[in-house]
Amino acid sequence: MPTEETAENPPPQPPVSTLDAFASVVLGLVHAVLALITIAVAGLTVFVTDACAYEECGSPVWTEVAIGVGIGSAVVLVAVSVTLVVRRVRRGLPAWPAAAWCCAIQLAMIFVVLEIGIQAGTLD
Repeated sequence: MPTEETAENPPPQPPVSTLDAFASVVLGLVHAVLALITIAVAGLTVFVTDACAYEECGSPVWTEVAIGVGIGSAVVLVAVSVTLVVRRVRRGLPAWPAAAWCCAIQLAMIFVVLEIGIQAGTLD
């Protein structure tokens, strides 16, 4: 006799695939490295103003904006990635796509931060 699905007897959750769990953990580690690279690139944008004593430059405020965007995006994207992966695992859904998308967005943020920081440099 089949059992009825009730609040006391929910349907069984499908198990998390070993490959999915492994891929999610690896992508999480990759994302952590990308977040650290984003923060490092943001910090290094300060050096684009080195030539500003001799040449006309943009506003140095852009280096502060780059640092803020770099640190902010790294923290927010890592938190979003962990949240999405945990939610998808608890629901029995593949978690690696969420981790992969967050890695891709973090990779794009490295170039966004670099472009923001370059705005403070020389006006060639």
